[in-house]
Amino acid sequence: MKKILILIIWLISILVSIILTYENPEKIKKIKDILKYDFSLGKIFKNLKSNSVNERLDSIDDNENFQIDTAYNHIELEYFRIPVYSSYGGIAQINDDIMYLSGDGDFFLLKEPNTKKKKFKFEKIFSSKINNKKNIFVKKNEKKVGNYAERFFGIKDILFDNFSNFKNKLLFASSLEYNESKDCYTVGVYFSEIIKNNTLEVSEWKNIFSTKKCLTIDLTSNPRFAAASAGGRLIKLDEDHILLSIGDFYADGVNGPALSQDLNNMYGKIIKINIKNFNSEIFTYGHRNPQGLYIDKDNNIFSTEHGPTYGDELNIILKNNNYGWPIATYGTNYVSSDAYTKKNILDNKKEWPLDITDNTHDSFSKPLFSWGNTIGISNLIVYENNYFSKWNKNIIISTLASKQLIRMVIDYEKESIIYKENIKINKRIRDIVQMNDGRIALLTDRGKKLNENPEIIIISKRENK
Repeated sequence: MKKILILIIWLISILVSIILTYENPEKIKKIKDILKYDFSLGKIFKNLKSNSVNERLDSIDDNENFQIDTAYNHIELEYFRIPVYSSYGGIAQINDDIMYLSGDGDFFLLKEPNTKKKKFKFEKIFSSKINNKKNIFVKKNEKKVGNYAERFFGIKDILFDNFSNFKNKLLFASSLEYNESKDCYTVGVYFSEIIKNNTLEVSEWKNIFSTKKCLTIDLTSNPRFAAASAGGRLIKLDEDHILLSIGDFYADGVNGPALSQDLNNMYGKIIKINIKNFNSEIFTYGHRNPQGLYIDKDNNIFSTEHGPTYGDELNIILKNNNYGWPIATYGTNYVSSDAYTKKNILDNKKEWPLDITDNTHDSFSKPLFSWGNTIGISNLIVYENNYFSKWNKNIIISTLASKQLIRMVIDYEKESIIYKENIKINKRIRDIVQMNDGRIALLTDRGKKLNENPEIIIISKRENK
């Protein structure tokens, strides 16, 4: 009934606007912008939905199970629809539960049931939000960059772990942050302490890192505000340091200034951050959009990275190495030498215009593996458990465009991939974590429609009946 009433009011407002602005082009344009951005049906329904999170926590009961036969394991996927419509964010395990912080800063636990007869259930965690000024950024820039403002500005990842110099467990989050006075944005890292583990009470968020160079939405022209290439992945390096991946925001020398090879900024880099004194340094450089980071029990550091067309990468990360972007890549361009402008397919030169290595990657750190097809790589884990037979020590990569997991067997001595299996999930996967008992949890992307909320997927062994 509420939706019908809102629809009627919306239609009346359009009619009134037409009458008031008849034969006045300037007023018509202003009214169009207001209807499109400030009074759109999408925004109205989203606000309507946001006011009823508690109701949806009680009403969500449409979880599904799906079974897949892989090369070595029969697996079962259980889907849990998240109560908010949000992009990005991240997941981590706490005790037997899954912690989820949305891209908009909403905090939930997916609670593990006490008995097998009950299902996981979401519980809202009430805590302060990161003050990244997203709402101000969106309000000021949505008319300039469209839904990119709401979709790409926000929290990119979380890290939850023990650090020996702190009494409590720490929770870190990476996020874009808006500088309102300068009308520009940076990439920041915030942390809080888990004060009470059983009720998940967290302290106030504190900023411990921000990129020094502040970017504007006009850094690139096509598209403006290219925060899909922001990176933002977090991992624990040691007891005093974390690593943060930062993308180039499409500033690659073709669509804007080349940032990744310039050591005077932190974009297109992996950054080492001291969590005691908050000092930071460039760990590696020459990256495009490092979406995934993982450090295994033997301290091998792996990264996954979005390349240009046909150039996504899996890398072994070594301090001070240069990974080549934008002057070395196995990828090619986006249809034309303009890289981001779609033209006639016959104009495609099948080359990245700044590549100086003729697609050999010589003189730079080469990927452990690079894809010749489009997969839209996201995060990864090194699976270190015997719960899934024959998966121990395998790299498992999540993907967006190809909607699959990629399991890879690595020869550590030769640093080569010797086996690859694609496991179709049919969901855009944003994040992946290994649970303490060996199961795997995935975070999916939200859909285009407002009722297509992101999901958490729990992967377990299929029980023989």
